[in-house]
Amino acid sequence: MKKINRLNIFLRVVILVTISAIFIPETVFAGNWTTQVNVSLRGAAGTSDYLPFWARTGEEGILPVTSSGLLRAGAKVGFMSKGWFFEAEGDFAGALSAKKPYSPQLASACINRLYVSGGWKMIRLDVGMAPRRNELGELSLTGGDIMWTGNARNMPGVNLWSDWIYFEKGHWFGIRANYAHYQMIDNRYVKNTMIHNKSIALKAAFGRNVDFIFGFDHWAQWGGESPVYGKQPSTFKDYMRIVFGKSGGSDATSSDQINVLGNHLGRAFLRLVWRTEPFTITYQYDKPFEDGSGMRVQNYPDGVRSVSIALKNRKAIVTDIMYEFANTTWQSGVVHDRPATEEEMAGQDPSDPFYGRFVIGGCDDYFNNGEYRSGWTYYGRTIGLPLFIPNAPDSEGITHGVISNRLVAHHIGLKGNVYFPYLFKCTFSRNYGRYHQGDSSPFANYPWQFSLALEVSLDRLLGKLPLNMSVGLYGDFGEVYKDSFGATLKLGFGKVFN
Repeated sequence: MKKINRLNIFLRVVILVTISAIFIPETVFAGNWTTQVNVSLRGAAGTSDYLPFWARTGEEGILPVTSSGLLRAGAKVGFMSKGWFFEAEGDFAGALSAKKPYSPQLASACINRLYVSGGWKMIRLDVGMAPRRNELGELSLTGGDIMWTGNARNMPGVNLWSDWIYFEKGHWFGIRANYAHYQMIDNRYVKNTMIHNKSIALKAAFGRNVDFIFGFDHWAQWGGESPVYGKQPSTFKDYMRIVFGKSGGSDATSSDQINVLGNHLGRAFLRLVWRTEPFTITYQYDKPFEDGSGMRVQNYPDGVRSVSIALKNRKAIVTDIMYEFANTTWQSGVVHDRPATEEEMAGQDPSDPFYGRFVIGGCDDYFNNGEYRSGWTYYGRTIGLPLFIPNAPDSEGITHGVISNRLVAHHIGLKGNVYFPYLFKCTFSRNYGRYHQGDSSPFANYPWQFSLALEVSLDRLLGKLPLNMSVGLYGDFGEVYKDSFGATLKLGFGKVFN
């Protein structure tokens, strides 16, 4: 009997359940059913080989990077009754685009979302290619999560998660968490890499107007098949090592036996929310970690600091203001290890690759890894902070991590209404590349970059038609990307059936 690929089985089950859910008669469940259909067409053009940064960034990684036309079509069905809920969605995208300097491909298509989801009250299970929540909104560089920003495609996986669960009627204290497994299906250095993810966050409310939130999020890449080391450990015992951050067994690489199995990374964040009658202010500090030194806060002050103001009056000229400051230049310091003193060498294992050395823990090298060399990228896009620039794909179409992960950036976002609803973003960054890069690196002179976006909704011009329309203007100025302008026109249809 032929061995069937696990991913094929997974996708078949998701498709079968999705189709079945759409056609289940209402008599099976006596509740509130809704069906939503969406179709959109987006045209984009620019004056350079690539569209400006904000014209090709975000939207779950489906935006072409060159002048293009993008068709997106999807349907969602949902059900709610007595605390129980169910949802299934399929969303597909196809594009025709000008050829990229590194790829002659003109036409492309992908499944953007394909999942079923269900649960009871605050508990939810997502199965398939589902998006994750965005808590700071579309004005933010990260959406509130430096590790998973919505800049890359959705991965197939299983995610069990909760919204805030409170332990008393006053909602003074709450907890939420998730536990997930994902499969990376793109063309990457270690084929069929798997991802483990878990998180926990605690909320304390001070009166009805102030919330304090602290959270921790852990990700780990593991398994797969390396072109150098072959099939990587992937038994249940190895999975437990990944979950608890333990070193690998005898079948792991020497590095994974010395340190921990797989590539571990994540974040810790603090958030403060203050609600007043006219507005709500949110402050967040989102700190990444790449290894033990980062978990020990040795990489402070790296991270993204966000301040946003949302007005209760949603018809004002300015309804939302956001400022973000990103700094990732420290990375626990420039030195990873140094010669050990005689006292430090006492008790060291002579077989240890760092024998005679004292590990300080610097050079964290965010989103890169020596064994999982595609790093924290997916389909050529950075999964986390989009200002980290991925390497161009090699001759086999494989992206080898990010080429620049040390930067200082200032970002401003505005939303409001000037006859038409608008969204404005501007981002300035100084890019330092990576530690110990050569003089030939394009980031050796720390180039600066300035990127702009203005998007305007023109729905009111369409009257009562079930259509939506928007235009966008974009610009890049600086030393990282070529100076360029770009424009987009988007026309969409959306309809909800009860």
